[in-house]
Amino acid sequence: MAINDLVVSTETGGLGNRLKSWVSSMRLAADARVHWPVTKNMPAAFSDLFANQCAVDAVPGGATTYGSWRLAVLPHDEPYLPAGFATVGAGAHPVIRGLGKAWWSFAGERTDRYRFMVFPKQHSRRSTRADARHIDLEYERIPQYFRDVYGELFRRVVVRPEIAAAAAEWAAANLDAQVVGVQVRTWRDDARRHRKYHLPALRRLMRLLDGVDAQSRFLVVSDSDDIGPMLAQRYGMERVLCYPRTTSRADSWLAPRGITEDLIDMLLLARTRRLFASYLSTFSEVAWWLGGTTARVSVF
Repeated sequence: MAINDLVVSTETGGLGNRLKSWVSSMRLAADARVHWPVTKNMPAAFSDLFANQCAVDAVPGGATTYGSWRLAVLPHDEPYLPAGFATVGAGAHPVIRGLGKAWWSFAGERTDRYRFMVFPKQHSRRSTRADARHIDLEYERIPQYFRDVYGELFRRVVVRPEIAAAAAEWAAANLDAQVVGVQVRTWRDDARRHRKYHLPALRRLMRLLDGVDAQSRFLVVSDSDDIGPMLAQRYGMERVLCYPRTTSRADSWLAPRGITEDLIDMLLLARTRRLFASYLSTFSEVAWWLGGTTARVSVF
């Protein structure tokens, strides 16, 4: 995709997806705008969350739109990203992926399980490049070239001052270098994905948490109100931190305040230097980018 005079981000997914689409539009245009419709899963308007003056009520005539959750990879980027790079949602045949996943389990899980996961979402299939030149959800595998390019664009995102201040104040009182960020997507809104992704992932998460130094604490961010108390029961209340929200995590999509507190959770997660992240979650992915791509990440 070439650079254009005006590109409008039109992604309508959740907070992480929309932010990724927005920064991709910055990459693609000298003038990048955001069309941020209020929907049933996004009750907050753009101006409720961000101070950037780039929102539009409708796509201007003649503008190019960018409606993907994927970070844009341009033709001149390709020398920095070999064909077949992506292991998340890559285009292998399901039989190959199934055999690979079976071998991954048989071999003791030593290889990269991403390579063998079936497509998690329909829009992943539609947006997957045949050469697997994507950087989405690859975290520390991403070449420094892309970290530099997109890191600068994520720094252009300006959160409303009162939201940034709320996150900074709580972080100053509660977070230190030993706090591990734990982001748990339970897929509580999708029973099939809850069974397929969350339940097996819990066992992997427990192994990660069990392996952490006993003095470390956990900043827990989730789409469910049950995860924090569950981990506190296992590891002790003094080791589990959760931002004191006024809205339910499970119902954050019902009101703008819920999305505001989701954004605060994301900003807090971005401050951690060690991150345990749910597979396929763009929420933790964007937190990693906002934190400067320096956190060490384990995906469960």
